[in-house]
Amino acid sequence: HCVFCRRGPPLPAQKVCLRCEAPCCQSHVQTHLQQPSTARGHLLVEADDVRAWSCPQHNAYRLYHCEAEQVAVCQYCCYYSGAHQGHSVCDVEIRRNEIREKVNQLKEEVRLQYEKLHQLLDEDLRQTVEVLDKAQAKFCSENAAQALHLGERMQEAKKLLGSLQLLFDKTEDVSFMKNTKSVKILMDRTQTCTSSSLSPPKIGHLNSKLFLNEVAKKEKQLRKMLEGPFSTPVPFLQSVPLYPCGVSSSGAEKRKHSTAFPEASFLETSSGPVGGQYGAAGTASGEGQSGQPLGP
Repeated sequence: HCVFCRRGPPLPAQKVCLRCEAPCCQSHVQTHLQQPSTARGHLLVEADDVRAWSCPQHNAYRLYHCEAEQVAVCQYCCYYSGAHQGHSVCDVEIRRNEIREKVNQLKEEVRLQYEKLHQLLDEDLRQTVEVLDKAQAKFCSENAAQALHLGERMQEAKKLLGSLQLLFDKTEDVSFMKNTKSVKILMDRTQTCTSSSLSPPKIGHLNSKLFLNEVAKKEKQLRKMLEGPFSTPVPFLQSVPLYPCGVSSSGAEKRKHSTAFPEASFLETSSGPVGGQYGAAGTASGEGQSGQPLGP
């Protein structure tokens, strides 16, 4: 307990002076420091650390510091008997102050190193932020250009979509027109005319190159007959071969015999003396045969 507590019960000791061997409470620390002491002064330690300051061999406070062993020792270990006899020793307070100064110096060095490291970290952080800002600006610029390009492409796509919509609407109009009655009638007529089951054209309506060639040949034969001795004329139309367009005819023959002309046009358009002579003579001799079908 505190030796300075005079009024009331003494308080538990918080500090112990190793030189005076006097405990004191926290409120009487300054009072104890003001008391006269030896030339080395007071040495206050925590009451809980008194056991660590005590020598286990001599039960005395270790007030000296062995330089050889770098440990605290008591006076009996240094001067009278013990393992540290003859070693260089100094007062533990002096050594503690030296250690305290070294610790303070180390703290200052650590503080300076910390400040220097902090400056380096700040500089590194500034450079990193600058690089990130540049990268962000570049990315934003490229992204803006890409967004503009995509916007243009989207506008083009919208225009193309509009054109396709118009084309689709026109296609629907054409499909609707195909379903109308008039277009169906035209399609049916076209299919009927182009089908393979067409009936052969009417007699007297053929007007093809082959037919005209045959007519020219017959004209030459008639000229020869007229130049020779007179005989009963053979009906001209009965001697002209026919080329009907049947179902089994080829595509080329169909095209040759598919053109029609009026029945009386042949007599009107025939040229040369044969046409005139035959027109006069045929009325008498072939009148009853003009209405018959032509045959080979």
